[in-house]
Amino acid sequence: MSTASEETQRAGLLSEPQFWRLLRAKLAAQLGQNIILYTVLIVVVERTESSMQSTLLVLSMTLPSVILGVPAGLVVDWLPKRALLLMVGLVRAGVCLALLQYGASLRDIYLLVFLFAAVGQLQGPAESAGLPGLVGRGRLGSANAYLILVILAAQVAGMVIIAPAFLKTVGEDPLYVLSGVLLVLGGITYARTSGLGAPVDQEETPPPEVEAPRRIGLWAGLEVIRSDRTIYLAMVELTLAAFLMKSLVVLTPHYTRDILHLAPTNSVFIATPAAVGALMGLALVPLLAWFISPGRLVTAGLVVFIAGLVGLGYVYFAADAVQEHLRLNLSGLEDRLGISSVVSMTMLLAVPLGLAFTVVSVGARTVFNRRSPPELQGRVFATQSALADLVSVPPLLVVGAVADLAGVRMVLLVTAGLCALAAVAARLASPGQRRPTALLEGGIAREH
Repeated sequence: MSTASEETQRAGLLSEPQFWRLLRAKLAAQLGQNIILYTVLIVVVERTESSMQSTLLVLSMTLPSVILGVPAGLVVDWLPKRALLLMVGLVRAGVCLALLQYGASLRDIYLLVFLFAAVGQLQGPAESAGLPGLVGRGRLGSANAYLILVILAAQVAGMVIIAPAFLKTVGEDPLYVLSGVLLVLGGITYARTSGLGAPVDQEETPPPEVEAPRRIGLWAGLEVIRSDRTIYLAMVELTLAAFLMKSLVVLTPHYTRDILHLAPTNSVFIATPAAVGALMGLALVPLLAWFISPGRLVTAGLVVFIAGLVGLGYVYFAADAVQEHLRLNLSGLEDRLGISSVVSMTMLLAVPLGLAFTVVSVGARTVFNRRSPPELQGRVFATQSALADLVSVPPLLVVGAVADLAGVRMVLLVTAGLCALAAVAARLASPGQRRPTALLEGGIAREH
């Protein structure tokens, strides 16, 4: 396919009213989610000043995926996607409003966040599994890129602009109400997006001689992942990147306070440039896709992300090296903008972090959509999410405890190094061949 035809496909997506409606639904739902999660994170940090308490909050967001992720995928494959997304929006809005009454108690915050995340297990797989029916298989890469763009816009608006502004002025209660309203609007808009979850043809008809034993039920998604080397590697590398991102979310307020010597609410100095980098990643992914396959893009993105975390760990040395060897006047920014050279260096390092995570996310989602059978995509996405969260729970507990004892810098460096080793080990241990993978209802029988 030529570059011109790719651009035509991307433009065609934006000319379709139903795809625009999906983007609006995604924006409202993500705004509500980001506002509420950032709000409770800052509330917990300011009340406790403990990395371990922040970790417990992140675990409250993560454990529902471990417990309910795979069953959620089965539910998504069975039930209508639009009705399911409407229900998710309404229930999550109710949780936001419950925080108005019970938000004074840390225990109640953890329980309500757990419920918020539990219901949310249906949203991601339902949206991802419904996407091919809305846009077709040929435009999945572009559609996923636009959806990631909406996620980034919602992160910037919710976590960098709206939530910090409210917290510094009127407090957290109005944010709970605003999040609830946005989640209701998102659920209603999802329900009005016709074509979401419509039937889609498989890419090819499998020859009967390669059909594998039928696999029905919860674990069909795992069978798909295990049977295809490209999906397997994308799953592992996305899991590692997601764990590193969760660790960064836990550590960012403390990094801002302990390393940058700023208030935790000024974590925007990391979030904003990371969002800029993510936008750059969205612009680069279509270009890079002409030279690198989606699976290799995932690997490259993970390498850059790990390097960025190491840079944050050595930010003081990086700032000195840049000023000495590249002769960039970072210290001059302290006089002009009121920020130190270390803060400036942190902002520069955050840009490739955002870029890399976008590349990993878009590449992995494209691999899953293209290589998974349509009737099992809900289970594939849900299984990946559940496995990622299951693997991340024990290390996240260690991250919080060690950060309180050894400091944020040490945790960043150790986690980055261990994830690099895990990525190499997974690649060496990955399936040596791509088995035929066509699926009937839960079975594999299609060759890629």
